[in-house]
Amino acid sequence: MDAALTAGGVLIALGDVALVAISWRDKSVLGGVLGLVGIPLVLFSRLGAGTRASSEQALVIAAGALVLGAALVALGRALERLLDTEPEDEA
Repeated sequence: MDAALTAGGVLIALGDVALVAISWRDKSVLGGVLGLVGIPLVLFSRLGAGTRASSEQALVIAAGALVLGAALVALGRALERLLDTEPEDEA
């Protein structure tokens, strides 16, 4: 089970790094902050002296931050595309 938690932590950390890079490119602050929050949570879950339950909970919180950050970046892109389009003339 420890190997599964480590593999999950690595995947979440890679996702967080990708989220930070995408947020940096798009100049999206909140997505980047949530990505940056997830990285220390993964490190805490694997290197911390806590119990197995606290490690699992930290990974769940890190995964939630990753999903929320990705959703906010996607929402920001959609709103930016919506605002960049020209309104159509009805007349």
